[in-house]
Amino acid sequence: MVNQNFLRTFRVLVQTGNFTRTAEQLHMTQSGVSQHIKKLETQLGQLLLSRYGKRFELTSAGELLFDFATKQLTAESELLQALEMDNTHVGQCKIACSGPMAMQLYPELLCLQIDIPTLTFAVEAAPNVTIVELIKNNQFDLGIVTQQVSDHTLTQQWVGTDDFCLIVPKGKQASWSSLTNLGLINHPSAHHYAHQLLEQNFPNEFSDVNQLPERGYINQLAQILLPISQGIGFTVIPKSTLDASPFLNKVRVVTLDKPVAEDVYLVSKKHKPLAARYQLVISLIKQLWKKL
Repeated sequence: MVNQNFLRTFRVLVQTGNFTRTAEQLHMTQSGVSQHIKKLETQLGQLLLSRYGKRFELTSAGELLFDFATKQLTAESELLQALEMDNTHVGQCKIACSGPMAMQLYPELLCLQIDIPTLTFAVEAAPNVTIVELIKNNQFDLGIVTQQVSDHTLTQQWVGTDDFCLIVPKGKQASWSSLTNLGLINHPSAHHYAHQLLEQNFPNEFSDVNQLPERGYINQLAQILLPISQGIGFTVIPKSTLDASPFLNKVRVVTLDKPVAEDVYLVSKKHKPLAARYQLVISLIKQLWKKL
């Protein structure tokens, strides 16, 4: 590894072109400057200067080293600037959340980016377990999950709730016999949502979600309500997904005797403080969930 003290002396020497001025600038003696250059040449096994009289020219090795030293100085300066610029208006925010939440959140983040172009966003749609792993592995900084996390390395903050919605075709009843006749439109989280909602609202009839007839499966969030809008099946989705659906006006949202919702939490690393810019994102997420 190149000695950084010697490298600094070499860089200043090349910039000033003079041993005396270099010594004055670095508060050294001229012999001290010469010793640094000699030790640097010994360390690298290359002559760096071609001396003539009191002047010098860089050798090929010297030119390469000076280019390296300049790039290193620039990188160091950029690093210090980046550290100083940890504010609410600069940098990338990396957020992991479920697909339904991404549908609601991402457009809001883009509006924020339009207002503050120096902010950028990376959003990953994933299930709860994957979100937690992405945070723990430092691939993302902030996660939005719907289950409490029992991990001492993470911190969590309650944001609000996301209501579950029972969706049937327009004009259809929401009795147990009607639902079983319609059949379930399945999606990656349908069983999880349906079990909680049906267990609360049909306690005498419901026993196991797997006993419901399945009329189809789709893993594209924007298309979940398409078959229902055409009179095929029923499903259960969070309100965050419902609000983003293009088929909202073509289906019926059932009014439930016992509303069911899941809690929403922000998750991040306990011992890795979030950059200042995340405060804007957290504030936006809280405002968004108040509307749901």
